[in-house]
Amino acid sequence: MKYKKNVYTLLLTLPILAIVLFGLANPSKLVTQGSPGLTITARTDQQSYTLRQKATVSGNVTVDGSPATDFVVAVEVNSPSPYGPYFFRTLQIGDPTGPWLVNITSIYLQDMSSQPIDTIKAGSLMQVGMTVYNTQSSTLMIFAATTVYDANMVSVGTNFWTSSMDPLQSVSQKFMLQIPKWACSGRALIIGCVYSNEPKSGGIVYCPERAFYYCISRTQSGLFGITQPPPPPPQTAPGVYADPIRLPPDPRPGTYSVYVLGQSSPSSKSSATTTFNVQSTTGVPPQASFVYWPLNPSINRVVSFDASSSTPEGYNDVITRYEWDFGDGTQKYVTTGNPADPTASHVYTQATQYIVTLNVTDSEALWCTTSKPITIGLGYGPTANFTWAPETGMLNQSITFDASNSRPGDYSTLVNYMWNFSDGTGIFNVSTPQTTHIFAQPGNYTVMLAVLDSVNRTASTSATVQIQNATIKIYDLNNDGKIDGKDLGIIAWAFGSAAGPPPIGNWNPIADVNLDGKVDGKDLALIAAVFGLDP
Repeated sequence: MKYKKNVYTLLLTLPILAIVLFGLANPSKLVTQGSPGLTITARTDQQSYTLRQKATVSGNVTVDGSPATDFVVAVEVNSPSPYGPYFFRTLQIGDPTGPWLVNITSIYLQDMSSQPIDTIKAGSLMQVGMTVYNTQSSTLMIFAATTVYDANMVSVGTNFWTSSMDPLQSVSQKFMLQIPKWACSGRALIIGCVYSNEPKSGGIVYCPERAFYYCISRTQSGLFGITQPPPPPPQTAPGVYADPIRLPPDPRPGTYSVYVLGQSSPSSKSSATTTFNVQSTTGVPPQASFVYWPLNPSINRVVSFDASSSTPEGYNDVITRYEWDFGDGTQKYVTTGNPADPTASHVYTQATQYIVTLNVTDSEALWCTTSKPITIGLGYGPTANFTWAPETGMLNQSITFDASNSRPGDYSTLVNYMWNFSDGTGIFNVSTPQTTHIFAQPGNYTVMLAVLDSVNRTASTSATVQIQNATIKIYDLNNDGKIDGKDLGIIAWAFGSAAGPPPIGNWNPIADVNLDGKVDGKDLALIAAVFGLDP
């Protein structure tokens, strides 16, 4: 495959004119090419624009004076000199049939590790790729362009390149793009176009444009299974084309050149050129905006705030001051700089609703405020749980209770364990999870545990503990006055046996410590729990 090095560079720093691209403000200059019967015009609704303005680019396409029905319109916009091509689009009107010489087989996104993604965090870098397939049995030279939009259909970056394509082969190209922090979040669009050459140089359309949807997020990037809705439908009114456009908050001022090419077939085409102006903007206040996460914050948990979506509203303007009032009576948090840091964090100690207020100031000393509520919850609470050993106790035997598998609540620690053994001895408060207790009477006792965490949330649980009407002497199986390896040996010899009838294995009733008719791990555990004690 023959492949040429790119001859154009990515305008990463030109999210300037956003889609004003098509802005065709002056009377169009009509230049007819190909079929003399095909003509195209271009116009916009005004001659100059300023930041964030919406405009509609439109025109007429006729064949021998009658409205054309099925055609495509290629649009190229050049930024003020010396910044070169800025935006490309191929509008489809009706159902043009081609023949199309190539197919755009895919548009894709990757993170900086070349892993696939469909969601990008505003302010982050990503890679945008496009693959084109040559459907012809001959070599083609193509001019391809990919334009990325935010959720407001503001252009945030374009890449354009040329390549020689071998017959029935594909070629791919990807480029790096940083999504501006001011980019509108939500479902956004990428448009791919392929021509024989730049439209301004008479290049014809090689295929319809291809649309790819992705998401811009304020908090995260990754692959989240964004569904691809149907592409934008073609325009259906005969003889006219139109497209709404919108400027970014920081458009580069100056004169933009627009080149429009109408095409009903490869040999029937017509072009028009025009220019429009973008005004240099001063004296416009900034726009304050922020997000916070987690979305459901709780007390004693760090809440992060990000005002990167705030905009200075003007070319080369910057925000120099962010002032945060978190609404809980604490001292305001202020960052300054050129530009200032738009992030902050805060910890709330009470569960209620607060009003967070952000004030931003730009390099022209103009300011703007915005506020939004934030509800602080208690978060998830603690859980209580405990075990004890031995599982079946005896009179006057020390039993160990362990609440180590209790868990604290959200962003807290356990500070108190309250035990009630239900034997008339009262309530015991301890600061550690382990404690011991001696029962003086046989029976089944409901032992209750309540735990308290560091933000005063509680949880409780209970369990039944059996105390046998016997003393620890029953663990001295060989009756030698001590509980040692010999007693364990008796259980080991009878391990796995049962009372029957008939008896199974090496049945020895002495080894059945818990009197359940069999010798197993429970009996062994009872002996192990009191091993070494003096009965």
